[in-house]
Amino acid sequence: MITLHTNSIYCVIQIHMKEIIKKILIEWQESKFPEIVERDYSFDKDFSQILAIIWPRRAGKTFFMYQIISWLLKKVDKNDVLFVNFEDYRLIDLQTKDLWLLIDAHYELYGKKPTYLFFDEIQNLKNYGKILRTFKDGGYKIVVSGSSSKLLLEEVSTELRWRYHHLLILPFSFEEIIKYHHIETKNIEYSIKKGDIMNILQDYVEYWWFGELLEKEKNDKTKTIENYYKTIFYKDILERYSIKSKFLFEYFMKYIVNSYATIFSLGKFYEYLQSQKIEWSKKTLGNYLNYLQDAFFVIGVSKFSFSPKKSILSPKKIYLSDNSFINLATNYSENRGKKLENLVAIHLYRQEKEFYYFQKGKECDFIVKTWTKITQAIQVCRELNFENKERETKWLLEAMKAFNLTTWYIITYDQQEEIVIDDCKIQVLPIWKALIEKII
Repeated sequence: MITLHTNSIYCVIQIHMKEIIKKILIEWQESKFPEIVERDYSFDKDFSQILAIIWPRRAGKTFFMYQIISWLLKKVDKNDVLFVNFEDYRLIDLQTKDLWLLIDAHYELYGKKPTYLFFDEIQNLKNYGKILRTFKDGGYKIVVSGSSSKLLLEEVSTELRWRYHHLLILPFSFEEIIKYHHIETKNIEYSIKKGDIMNILQDYVEYWWFGELLEKEKNDKTKTIENYYKTIFYKDILERYSIKSKFLFEYFMKYIVNSYATIFSLGKFYEYLQSQKIEWSKKTLGNYLNYLQDAFFVIGVSKFSFSPKKSILSPKKIYLSDNSFINLATNYSENRGKKLENLVAIHLYRQEKEFYYFQKGKECDFIVKTWTKITQAIQVCRELNFENKERETKWLLEAMKAFNLTTWYIITYDQQEEIVIDDCKIQVLPIWKALIEKII
């Protein structure tokens, strides 16, 4: 009798949840898409594999899913598509094992099962990989998204292995913003439109990554960035990982913001905390850094070594995943060289390139590895002048000698020239040109 009573309660809960789902599905079917700025990302249009999209918060993930759906609606009806955002508060009690209720509710509403399943922020469900595999085996074409690279990719890869493909989406690239403003870039260095490019670059270095910031005034942008920071701090990390010491984690996060584009040593930071009578373990510090990377707040770059173990254990050079977060630094300064370096790091990360910093006496900002070979060495500085030219080229020569490179790059704000040293060519390029023409 107790089992029957329990089952009866469960059935009532399912009926209630199905009614909630129906309301959500109808709301989405009757809604109109907002104006979409198309992103420059390609995807498998046959959906032969599950498409797993990962991105930071507010990078335009829902809009990109709408972009895919808009393309689909040119050939299918909207009720062939089922879209659910699992951050909808009405679904807080939905359990992973009950996801089949989505299919049932859709069938009862439209008389047919959906062909395409779009699950937004799916990491909010526990152990969802198995049911995704079941849906995939049932012939559904599936797109999932999440704002946690670790929770999404580990779950999907464990259960689906070769049956999924992931796509990393970051906030707007410089090329996408140029496209948004309808500026023709062919022969731009000779055009009067170059002035427009430089104006956009000036703002891009400071703010323009998140689509929501494109049309905002400076004060509004700052408030929006602060809200992003708080969301990442509270929802993506503090709550997700059940961090008990809010003060200590906030201290760590602010330290990282103030130390962007520099080498961060956990050991030295630990010693500093000890000197300040702050009790913290190295393991906790390491976990915190991993959490920030997982939430797409920072990019950790390893020191290059021919030994993978040494490279992994080396101090990381830390970059912020968006230049707008630099505005939150308490020791904020107009160091445009570091800001340009941060942009280059994001650009390389966006392309999912394997890149490192190189240090052998002198430091080279970036070296890029393709398969087993180092193919590029990149140095970044705001302006190449009489005072720093010898220093910057010497650092690149260290990398050239180590990896037998004959061509490498110095990225500047707006300089272009070719320097020849010992039969080796150094291409000095303005960052706008390097980004638009995808030279790096």
